[in-house]
Amino acid sequence: MEQEIEHEGEGDEAEAPHEPRVRVSKGSAWLIDPGRRAKWSSEEFVAASAVDIRQVGDPVLHRPAKKPSLSKSELEALAARMFASMVAARGIGIAAPQIGVPLRVIIVDVDGAGIVAIDPRIEWTSVEVEETSEGCLSVRGLYGMLERPIRARIVAVNPAGKRFAFEGEGLGAQCMLHEADHVEGVLYVDRLRSREKDLFPVEPDEVPAS
Repeated sequence: MEQEIEHEGEGDEAEAPHEPRVRVSKGSAWLIDPGRRAKWSSEEFVAASAVDIRQVGDPVLHRPAKKPSLSKSELEALAARMFASMVAARGIGIAAPQIGVPLRVIIVDVDGAGIVAIDPRIEWTSVEVEETSEGCLSVRGLYGMLERPIRARIVAVNPAGKRFAFEGEGLGAQCMLHEADHVEGVLYVDRLRSREKDLFPVEPDEVPAS
């Protein structure tokens, strides 16, 4: 998912740090700790590891991904490549299919609370929804207006195969659900009421949202 864009009302107040809008609620999550973040986002690592993001129309984005059967070291390498690609594209979330890997692995990185989730499953969403703008690294140059639940909970597993749960609200929930959709082969544009009426070009002076 792309970063928030300026037309959403970002200004001086929006620049104030947020309390994390994503948090682990149960179990031991695979966190992007300061060491991983420093390494995976360094200029040298990003230059060497980032790959192009697959764009809408690529078959890998439009079919359900498979549960991974990888070693811990292979999962770590995949997550590192995903994170570097997300950083290069200025995102706040990414799914493995977006780098051409048809596996159920996502990264959610909102407010610096980075989580890598294997085989994510949506456990709960709030009845209350909010219409908001949404962008995607795989739908470059456009953003859409759609409704998302304002709170959500996802269950997933860590590299040791242990289950954990994490929750989000606001942008956190939006990003979680956006990335969980990706591993089901669903893009946010598939959820729009009308691509003609609810999809808009990003203006040149606006910062892309992911």
